[in-house]
Parts: sequence; C-alpha cells; structure tokens
Amino acid sequence: MGRWGRIMEAAFGPSQAASERYGPSSSVGSADGWFVRMLGGGKTSAGTSVSEHTAIYLPTVYACLNRICNPIAYFPLEIRQKEGDGSVRVDSHPMSQRIGLRPNDYMSSRSLRKTTQGHALLWGNGYQEIERNLKGEAVGLWPLLPDRTRPHRVEGVLEYRTNIDGRTFRIDHGNVAHIMDLSHDGYIGYSQVAIAREAMGMAKALEEFGGKFFANDMKSGGFLMHPGKLTPRAHQNLKGPNGQSRPAPESPAAPLEAQGGLDNAHRVKVLEEGMKFIQTTIPPEDAQFLGTREFQTAEIARMYDVPLVMLQSHEKSTSWGSGIEQLMLGFVQQTIAPWIDATEQEYNWKLFTQAERDAGLFVKFNMNALLRGDMAARSTFYKTMFELGMTINQILALEDMNGIGADGDMNFVSNNVQTLERAIKGEPVDQSTQTRVVEEEQ
Repeated sequence: MGRWGRIMEAAFGPSQAASERYGPSSSVGSADGWFVRMLGGGKTSAGTSVSEHTAIYLPTVYACLNRICNPIAYFPLEIRQKEGDGSVRVDSHPMSQRIGLRPNDYMSSRSLRKTTQGHALLWGNGYQEIERNLKGEAVGLWPLLPDRTRPHRVEGVLEYRTNIDGRTFRIDHGNVAHIMDLSHDGYIGYSQVAIAREAMGMAKALEEFGGKFFANDMKSGGFLMHPGKLTPRAHQNLKGPNGQSRPAPESPAAPLEAQGGLDNAHRVKVLEEGMKFIQTTIPPEDAQFLGTREFQTAEIARMYDVPLVMLQSHEKSTSWGSGIEQLMLGFVQQTIAPWIDATEQEYNWKLFTQAERDAGLFVKFNMNALLRGDMAARSTFYKTMFELGMTINQILALEDMNGIGADGDMNFVSNNVQTLERAIKGEPVDQSTQTRVVEEEQ
C-alpha cells in the first residue's frame, strides 16, 4: 500500500462506522457473493471448479496471458510534451524515469505492467495506486490486488476500497489507475474467467481425464463380472485387510484398485474367484479426446483474441510462413492496441494534474519497438519516412544513436513527389525540380 492509501485510511477509516467502511453486507449463499467467488464460483457443468486463481494453471490461459502481457510490458514507456505538431520527451517530471524504469522502489516497470495487465485479463480489472508528493505530482505507482479492490459510489462520489490484512483502505478515484475492458456499468470490468468458466472448466476436465487415464495404465473404466456370489473372503480382499481402500500394492491382500496406477504398470493383476473385466466407458480415441482438447484450446484463444499459431497450436491452420505478417499485424491492431489505448487514457487523465495536462504532458507507449527484431522492416520504415520528410537525426534518435550535427536536421523529399497543382498543369517532375533549383541558385 502506497503513502496515499495510508493517508486516506488515517483520515477516513477509523472515524467511520464498520458498515460504512466495508460496504453493504451480502449473503454467504449469494451467487455473486464473496464466499462463492472465493470457492471458485462452484463447479462447472464438466464437474470442475474454475476461478481467477486457478485458471492460470491451464497452459492455454497462461500462454494467452503471456502473448498479451509481454508486448505491453516490453514497449518503452515515457512522458512526452506536445510541441507544435509533434512532441518531445520530458525528463524533468518526477515520474520521467520511474514510469519506464522503476515505478516504485520494489518493482521494475515491466513487472508492474505485466502484473496489472495479467489482473485485467483474469479478473477483468487491473488497479494501480498513484502515489503523489505534496505538490500533487505523481511520484510512484503501486499494484492493488484485484480480488480485494473495488470501486464504490458514495453519495455520488466515486472512491476505491481495498482490503489488506483485514483493514479497509479508502482511496480517491483520481489516485487509482483502473485498467479494464468490457463493462456492464462502466465502473467494473467483466472477468474473462467468469465469462469463459464453462470452456475453461471443460479444458480442465479433459486435463484431469487424461491424467487419470494414464494413471490407470491407459485403460478405460468398466466393471467386474463374477460368475456367482462373492464370498466374505473376496469382499475382504476387494476392500483390504482392515477395510482401507488402498493398502500397499506389495501386500498379498491388495485390493484391485490398488493394483493400478503408474507404480504398478506392467505388473500382473489378480482377479478374485473367476471375475472378468468388462469395459464400459468409451476409449479416448473413440471419444475424440485429442480433438476435443484442441477445440478447447481454440475456445480459450478465441476468448482472448490470440491467434492459435501464437499458442503453438497448428491444428487445421498454417504454421509460421505464408500470411504470418498479416496475422501478426491483426493481432497487434485488434488485441494489443486496445489495451495500450486503455492504459494510455487512464494514465493521461489520472497521472497528471490539471496544470500538467494543460501544459501538454502525456504518456506514450512506443509500439515501434516491435520492429527491433526485424531489420528489413525497420530499414523499409525509415527509408519511407525519410522520403516523406523525417530527418536523419530523428531516425538516429529512434535507434538510440547520436545525431550527425546540424546537417542531420535538414528535411529531404523525393523527386518523384509533386503537388496536385503541378500535376494538373502537366509539368514534368524533373523539369520543375530543375527549374526550381536554378531559380534558387540565381
């Protein structure tokens, strides 16, 4: 908890009644209550429980989070100020170095951004408390736990409440950067895990089914047929010598269920008194087990707008090759860019004071960093921008290289570019260029 949260607690917390501090009570059995959410929201139709805490253990969910969080945590982030039609980097603000390097004393900028974005992709809400100095300037960012933080409207005023170690802290809404996507009321975002519980529950059930299948010597279930009536001795052997369900497999009286499992694979199994095993369940290949697992991977990827090839899933799709450039472009535009825009809007409104906003300060992610690993794309981009007026020094600055002096600030344009007026007159490009050069020399 940052300094501002402690100040708000000291100012408002102890003086308020318990009902006002913790909000209205809710039934333990309420479908949207805290107790049901803590237990994972109950079981899904597949018989498994899925919550924001457990969903991340599904490889597909974890991969989707990585594909989205990593670029957002990787992009350079800096404070800039509007200047003319462009902008310049600001180094004098207290957050100038912190925002892109160390937003608080304990976390790197990458760790904070990836943590907050992960919260937004699981709980639907990512919260950061903004720490300010006595001038009201932002000097730090601290993560808030999404399962213990929530916005509240009190007499028309919005505030955030977060619970830490049984204590509730109240924070002004202007000091909380709230990153979310789709929302019902505009204040709280939908949890993607809550929306896709059934799809994730089935994926988890398939994973558990596969584990149990291999633990059962890769045999499907069934029942034992006995030609007559079980004797008391056979009953006892099925249960175990003392009625326990799973004695040591080495025991002479080991029950049948204890003869299975990986530890007993390839051993000889003993059936009692002429019993026969009758298989009843559908074998995995008949149940299209692998196909169903692939489909559930696609369902979760569809939920997060992540292309399947980025999850190392090439089922019925092209691999890295033809069309991958357009695929990546669509992923950046449709999945990454909206989250970048949501973060920038929240920062630009809440991170700065009114005076700082009036002075033109704003936060900007440099998404051109995606081109760092593609030399050909970078060369093409810089060549095109140079022909459209970007200076040599501006290009070198994007590569973190020193400029070449005053000559590097000159603007150049291609001879193949002409105005619409010249095109209407039908003047040749080279002739008009040469005429203009001669006139300038005279």
